[in-house]
Amino acid sequence: FACSNNTAEYEALVQGMHWAIKKKIKNLQVFGDSELIENQVKGQHATKNDLLRCYKNRVWDLMEDFEGFGIKSIPRKENQAADRLAVVGATFDIVESIQKDKVQPNIH
Repeated sequence: FACSNNTAEYEALVQGMHWAIKKKIKNLQVFGDSELIENQVKGQHATKNDLLRCYKNRVWDLMEDFEGFGIKSIPRKENQAADRLAVVGATFDIVESIQKDKVQPNIH
């Protein structure tokens, strides 16, 4: 299926959070280039898309593994590392990755 930039950003966020949990990181500050994702994760923006809502809920579940968690958007040109992680995230089989974590997207 088509993978939007927002889907790739969420996938990169989820993969990064999994990595941080495996490394036993307790306080995580995330920098990305999507204000939409930042606002959805912070609960400041409605998440109408079913797939993105699954990702947001997965992020919220993963946040429980951290003592401190923050997310902030910064311009893409100032955050090449996040852009590279988003590219890596986009190469994963998105639906398979979500299903592996027992989160079932509702795709029409």
